[in-house]
Amino acid sequence: MKFFTPHPLVLLFFICCIPCLTCCSKDSDLFNEYVLLNPEETLPLEDTSSDESDGSNEEEASNEEDTSDAKEGDGINLLLNGTFENSDEWELLNGSTATGGILRIITSGRIQSSRSNWSASYHDISLDLFFISRRYRLTFEARRVSGQDVLRAGLRNLSFFDDALTTDFQTYVVEFNGEGRPGGNDLVFGGDGNGDVFEIKNVILEDIGVRTSEDGSTIDPNTGLPTAVSFYTDFETDDQWGGNGEEPPAGVWEVDHGAPRTTDHPDSPLKSGRNGGRAIWLGSYNNDIFRNELGSNNALSFREHWMSFSLYVENKLPSDRIIIQNRPRTGSNSNRVNTLSLRQGGDEGKENQLYFSLATDVNSVDTLPQNGAGSNTESVYFDYNQGEWIDIVIHQKCAFGKNYNGPDTSELARAWGFDPKSDGYIEIWVNGEKIIDHVGTTTYRYSKHGQETEGIITPKIGPYWARVNEPTGDLYFDNYKIWTGPGGTYQDLDPSN
Repeated sequence: MKFFTPHPLVLLFFICCIPCLTCCSKDSDLFNEYVLLNPEETLPLEDTSSDESDGSNEEEASNEEDTSDAKEGDGINLLLNGTFENSDEWELLNGSTATGGILRIITSGRIQSSRSNWSASYHDISLDLFFISRRYRLTFEARRVSGQDVLRAGLRNLSFFDDALTTDFQTYVVEFNGEGRPGGNDLVFGGDGNGDVFEIKNVILEDIGVRTSEDGSTIDPNTGLPTAVSFYTDFETDDQWGGNGEEPPAGVWEVDHGAPRTTDHPDSPLKSGRNGGRAIWLGSYNNDIFRNELGSNNALSFREHWMSFSLYVENKLPSDRIIIQNRPRTGSNSNRVNTLSLRQGGDEGKENQLYFSLATDVNSVDTLPQNGAGSNTESVYFDYNQGEWIDIVIHQKCAFGKNYNGPDTSELARAWGFDPKSDGYIEIWVNGEKIIDHVGTTTYRYSKHGQETEGIITPKIGPYWARVNEPTGDLYFDNYKIWTGPGGTYQDLDPSN
């Protein structure tokens, strides 16, 4: 993977712009005032924000200055070709070019009006549920070559920067919340006019922390949860999962093999959830020969994340059968190794244990799995009491490990946003006790038929007993939560709260 180090002056720009950003708060909105910096003086020169609006219905955004969460970011430039050594990773339109360190864009009308008006776009900065929970800083140098109208930058058709620019390169810094846009999370450059020419270089896009709400806090006023929580289900209402066999909206569980029941079902042995209220009941009551699961398609990426839930085992599953699984996406093929599975113990002496199945063997990264989800995995057992709630918290980043010496990973790095040849990690707590703390390999590369992992995970909960076993087992789940990105803590995810 190619990493791009900012020029020392640019690093100094960040330091110098912090006082300006933190003392000039405007009306609250999703975006920050951008700051114009002089590369020669490395000091803020002027506030060039514009509240101008033409009164149309097109979406625009003014800016709100708040850098309180900047320390929480991972410091990585999310753009793999922000120096424009060539046009890789960028889609160029309307005669725009990228070569020799310069993106030269030619405008063709307002970028908010039509995709055909975009001049340059970087497709899908990151997975949608990750992207919308994070806050970002965009830094770039730009100048006008010809024309009279403004340069714009935005997320697809949502503009967050506009300026007429000068004929000399200046450095601009703007912060914004991730906003999921129909069709993808694309960074776009363009303008308002037709035929204006701008030059752009040294583009850096950083994750600087958790998303902020309109009042600048990191708590979502609608849910009361931290804004980095991208998925949360307490199972109190029926709209938290779709209909059996239906494709649900984003952020809602998909039912897999049999409609679920809850603790208020008349046949439920358990009558309340982890803290009272309801919990979801997934078990053998529908007599499906495979499973009774809920899944959330593409809800996780290989980047840093937290996941937590409370589990109650009413009736045990057959030995080694799956209770939860995080399935990495590899095209249409399902024969791949889970990044993580939780299973029922059953070997002699382990009947009262559960165990995590983890992809931690660096020598298996390039091995085609022969036995599906658990091929070449490490098993970590722990005791549990049937008929009691178990609180589980997981902190993970998926990577091949620094000791991996396999084939080139640059294409994967473009999709993942980081180098797969770095160390991943996984920490797991059970009832407040950390039982796993591993650094190194945490995922494998291929499915059984050689399809490459895409760096996206579908988490699933519920019993999977498979055709070879009788449908046996009853499980309850409550307080399921996903935190995306850096900055999370055990206390943020503790499902007992």
